[in-house]
Order: sequence, then C-alpha cells, then structure tokens
Amino acid sequence: MIKRRKGLFFRLYTCFIIVILVPLFVLGLTTFYGASDKLRDQAEANMAQIVNITSHHMEQYIRSYENSSLSLLTNLDIKEYLDMAPESNYKNYYYTSRIKEYAFEPILIRHPDVITALYIIDKDGRAVMVNKGESFDFTTQASKAYFDNLFSTIPNNGKLVILNDSITSGQEGHSITLARKIRGLRSMEYKGILAMEIRSADLSSLWKGIELGPRSSFTIEDNQGKIIYHNDPSKIGQQLSTKLRKDAGEDRVESFVNMEDGKEMFTVALHSSYTDWDLRISIPMDDLREPIIGIRTNMIWIGAVTLALALLLAYRFSYSITTPIQNLRRGMKKVEKGDWTRIPIIGKQDEVDELIVSYNSMVYKLSDLVEQVYTAESTKREAELEWQKAELQALQLQINPHFLYNTLETIVCFPAVQDSSEVSEIVKNMAYMLRYAVQTSLEEVTVVNELKHVLNYMAILKHRLGKEFEFDVEIPPDFLLKKMVRLTLQPLIENVFQHAFFEGIEEKHRIQIEAQETDSVFIVTVSDNGSGMSDTTLLKLRSRLVNKRLTEVKEGKGGIGLINVHRRIQLLFGEAYGLEVDSELGEGTVIRMIMPKS
Repeated sequence: MIKRRKGLFFRLYTCFIIVILVPLFVLGLTTFYGASDKLRDQAEANMAQIVNITSHHMEQYIRSYENSSLSLLTNLDIKEYLDMAPESNYKNYYYTSRIKEYAFEPILIRHPDVITALYIIDKDGRAVMVNKGESFDFTTQASKAYFDNLFSTIPNNGKLVILNDSITSGQEGHSITLARKIRGLRSMEYKGILAMEIRSADLSSLWKGIELGPRSSFTIEDNQGKIIYHNDPSKIGQQLSTKLRKDAGEDRVESFVNMEDGKEMFTVALHSSYTDWDLRISIPMDDLREPIIGIRTNMIWIGAVTLALALLLAYRFSYSITTPIQNLRRGMKKVEKGDWTRIPIIGKQDEVDELIVSYNSMVYKLSDLVEQVYTAESTKREAELEWQKAELQALQLQINPHFLYNTLETIVCFPAVQDSSEVSEIVKNMAYMLRYAVQTSLEEVTVVNELKHVLNYMAILKHRLGKEFEFDVEIPPDFLLKKMVRLTLQPLIENVFQHAFFEGIEEKHRIQIEAQETDSVFIVTVSDNGSGMSDTTLLKLRSRLVNKRLTEVKEGKGGIGLINVHRRIQLLFGEAYGLEVDSELGEGTVIRMIMPKS
C-alpha cells in the first residue's frame, strides 16, 4: 500500500509561503542595507562638501589679509628700519613714525573691525606696533620670550605662519596671528618678523550658518590640538585630548567613527595645508541611523501588509486548486461503493476538467451498462447476461476507480501550480489511457497498441512508485501487428505489481514480455521473478479459469483481473483459448495468453 503523504493543500500552501517569504525577506534586507549605505554615503558627501567649502572660504578669508600685508614686505621704510644700527635713536623715531603713518594706518583703515594689531620686531628686540587694544611693553621678560618663540616657530623661508595666539594679554584663543620673517634692504638675511593679528570671532562668522543638528559639532583646531572654533562657544580655546584627535587627510576628506563624550560619532575631517588646521564635522551615529530606522519601520509595516495579502491570496488560490481534486476523490470513493454520482465541471478547462469529463463519461457508461444488465437479467439468456457483465467488468477494468484514485494521489504529490513537467506527463498519459479505454467493445487490436497502453500505464506508475521500472520486451517486429483482445496485456502487468511485488519493488525484480507463434496459436507471455504462488493458490486460480464464471468471483477476493482477461479472450476467440498460469513460490509466475494464429 502506498504511504499517503501530506495533503495537496498543505504542500501547495507551504510552497506559496516559501515563494512569498524568501523574496520578501531578501528584498527587505537588500533594500534596508542598500538604503543604509546610500544614506551614509549621502551624509558623508554632504559633510565633506561642507568641510571643503568651509576650508575654502577660510583660506580665502585669511589670504585676503595676507595679501593686505604683502605691500609691507616691499616697504622701504620697514627695510631701512630693520637695517639701521640699534643705537640710532633719531632714525628709530623717524622710521617708526613713517611706518605707523604710511604703512600700518592704511591697512587698519581698510579693515578697522578685524585687524587688532600690526607690528614689526627685529632681532634686537626693537618693535613698531599699532594696537587697537592695550599698549604692549616690549621690554619685559615675557615679551622677549614671546618674540624668541616667534623666531623659533616661523621658518626662514618667508612663508606665512598662522598662529592661534596673541601678543596682547588676555586675547589668547580670541585672536589669530599671521606672521612671517622679512629681510632688510641690503641683506638676504631675515632680520625681523612682520605680524598681523585678526579677531577669530570674525573668522568664525564664515561658518556660523552651518546647521548640523543639536547634537552635532563643527570643530576647527590648530596643529597643537587647540580648538580655534566650535559651535559650542564654551569649548573655544580648549586643548583636545590626544585620544580624541585623529590625523586628517592632507587637503582631502577622510571619514571615521570615534567616541566623543561617551557617544559614538561619525566624523568627517580635512587638514588644510595652507593653514595647518584640521576641520572636523561630527554627527552622532544615532542621528545618522534615525532615517534608516524610519525606513526599517515602514518596510516592516509594508512587508507585513503585503505578506498578509499574499498569504490570503495564496490560501484562496490553493483552495481553488485542491477543491475540485478533493471532489474527484470523493466521487471515486462513491463509485467504489456503487454510487454513480457525477461531478460538476468547474469550468476552468484545464487538466482537472479533462479528468472530470473522463470520470463522468466513465460513470455514465458504467451506470448505463448496469441499467442494461438489470433490465436484461430477466429477459435475456444467461450467455447474453454473461457477455454484458464481461463488457461491464472490462470497462471497470479499463477505468479502474482505484487506479484513477491512486493516479490523482500521484498528481497531488506535485505542486500543480508550478507547471510541473511531471504533472503534465501524468495527465497526458492518463488521457491516452482513458481515450484508449472508453471503447467498451471486445474488438481486436494490434500488439503494438496494447504495448503503447502498457507504456502509458508504466509512465504513470513510475511517479506513483517514485522511481523507474524497466521491463524486457522480446517481441519480434513481425508480431507487432498481430491481433489480440483490447485491454488484456496491461491488466497482467498490473497484476504483477499487485501480487508478485506486493512487498515493494527491489532491484532484482524483472518483468519480461515475449511472443511466439506455433502452427496453430499465437502466444504472448508475461513472466516475473516475484513472490510466486503456493501450489494451493495456483490450483484455486486454475480452477477459477476453468470454471469461467465471472459472477462467482467476489470483488476483493483476488484473481478477477486474470479471470476477466481469460473470459474475454474466450468470448472473442472461442473456448479453446485463454490464459495459462504457471508459478512457483518464491521463484515467480508465468502467464501465457493463448490466441489463434492470424
């Protein structure tokens, strides 16, 4: 007995769930991570653009003041001042006055609110200074230390140096000093320092319009790690901890993740080679992930609604597929009990409709024949009654409800909605068998037609068994057009699978079909190496064949297929013909169909 698998509805619905869930899950993950990467890239690009633009504006801003000081590099009064002897008091007064009036004052007039101090310091400690703030004493030890630091910090190549420092007491962190070494008139040696101090608050106005969010930060720090600008004014002038600093790319943007005040921050940084400053924008990772979390929430809701609708549609579709098949199965069971109820066609004009049409045709013919048998039972001769019953049982054997039921069970084993090639093959072979079997007459057919019918049967049986079963056909080509009775060879093959191989198909099992001809008869032999029959069982079967009474064989007792074939051969060809059976327990069985030589 074939072990019943899970119902078609369960397996079909399971397949739908898998087909729906897997793409939905893959699409969700792909979209989520793709959107995450896209948002991060976009945020990084926006931050990089802000940093680049800010750096550019800052450099242009500082260059504008550097350009204002270029005229001082060629000023003759400044150069003469640097070349004069230290003890020349008159010249010192003369040049100091001219430098303040003709060199420094025009620059201060052009930038009255930005430049806080302009001064020149030579190696001997002499200085000329214009200061908007408090006056500066150049003779103190602190001032000399400040000048010495300037001379050691500024390189001997005339390059401008930007310092986050001030000569004025109390202005550290609030002023930016632009300084460079300059030469005298008569020597290539650098003899002094020209410096200009500007207010850092005015420099900060360049990036005050940057909106980054309440928890984000924009920082500019000098090469010593001191904060020049921060969107939190309380942090301006603070010294950054070395663990919070990270080398930025030289005139290129770099991004990294770091920890600030216990928070994970996404930072975009740029090092300006012109100012030797680092610009950094930091955004909390939680703020960066917030849009992604919103996308994830929307995707979950959309996915849940889509999944619910898809599962509902899958349920209805699976139900529409399995319902007609279940109706057909119930109809088959009713036929087994003698109820000739017909099944309505669902109107989809598919393979199931074809099976229902064939089933209804079978029920109609069977019920019609039954009616004829009962009507003729009291009026016709016993031979006519036996003939009709032979035709009835021949038709029952042609379209066996058990066979149709098991075939449908085989179709159930495959997901029909997947356009399975196995389902197409089963339905096609079933249609061929039904078309061949619907004719109820005991007419003669050729051997090749019977073999085709057997091949269709074996093609369906292959799917029921779950594996191929090959049998040997040793029939000379000249015998293929010999005459034999319709539907006699396939029942013998089916009998082998039901009785000879009832414990299951093994590799050793074989079925062989042969044909031979003598002077007077044509013999077709079906042999197997199955379980065989005991002597007692063989004698009972031979007795039934000799008795030839179909009405004495009760359904379910076994042997009805062989006796039906035997009797129909005799009804067509005569009493001298029919079946011969030889068997040995454990060795196999040989069945010979004896027919007249044509």
